[in-house]
Amino acid sequence: MIHYENKAIVLVRHPEGPLQLSEFRMKITPVRDLEPGEFLIANQWLSLDPYIRSRLNFSTDYVNSIHCGDVVAGETVGVVVASRNPNFNEGSKVFAYSGWQQYYISNERDFIVHTLPQVELPDTIFLNTVGTPGRAAYFGMMRIAKPHAGETLVVSAASGAVGSTVGQIGKMAGCRVVGIAGSEEKCRYVVHELGFDFCVNYRDSDFKHQLRQACPNGIDIYFENVGGRISVLVAQLLNDGARVPVCGNAANYDQSSSIAASSPADFFSSLPNPPVNRFFLVTEWFKDYPESDAWLLNALHDGKLKYRETLIDGLEKAPQAFIDLLNARHFGKQIVRIS
Repeated sequence: MIHYENKAIVLVRHPEGPLQLSEFRMKITPVRDLEPGEFLIANQWLSLDPYIRSRLNFSTDYVNSIHCGDVVAGETVGVVVASRNPNFNEGSKVFAYSGWQQYYISNERDFIVHTLPQVELPDTIFLNTVGTPGRAAYFGMMRIAKPHAGETLVVSAASGAVGSTVGQIGKMAGCRVVGIAGSEEKCRYVVHELGFDFCVNYRDSDFKHQLRQACPNGIDIYFENVGGRISVLVAQLLNDGARVPVCGNAANYDQSSSIAASSPADFFSSLPNPPVNRFFLVTEWFKDYPESDAWLLNALHDGKLKYRETLIDGLEKAPQAFIDLLNARHFGKQIVRIS
């Protein structure tokens, strides 16, 4: 086997408060020889996802923490460059949970790794609309929200990879869709390109008033991605029988060393007239991924789903790009081009 040198971003220490560049470092090590049944993936694309922030803390209540010295976790798309496994040939494009690194050794026991289907779309789509963000939108809407024509759907982080797909699924179902985003540019994109009916900038001083105006008949579905102050204002407008899929809690990721991912669900459950709500992980429906992937691919093929990506060149830029993502200084899905 050709001798490869791996570059990886590892966690130096668990953050306390907002994430700092000093909490990451680049580690360079030789790639060992493959054992029988193993194959080597050269990662080409790395997904940056907000939920990884909670895994950087010392403890979390729903996923394992990343230990100091470990490679930061993340989804990747790459190509097999060496193999001692007959099921994964050299040249095959694969999805994997490789982490923030250039090379990754896997084997047939790793059930997450799979060969990508051949489609007339960029490979990055499998980290975006036909990856975890798209699946989160699909299952959160189809299995929890269950939208009906004429209902009002509100989605936070509306220009992001999950929120943008949620809103478009809502429009397909005949909903009035109201997005919440963090800039006028993002709001224009959500309305004029994605087809939402309205979008409110949560940074505006009269955000509460604008949200009420955008939802004159109240809110039937709220797709939660951020938590915090926005949840409190949305709760005041929820109708009887409202549904709230809780996908994320981004507003609170920096507040302590232990993140309660379910805290938005706890908040909504504590209301005098609580909506149907629950925190979910997309992996709950792992066996149904073929269903979601086929639906999302068909929607893309038919022009019913649009998406946007921010591409960053170089693995070494992943930490800063991730910090920018957490501070909403991005547009659409954030992806790093590794090689």
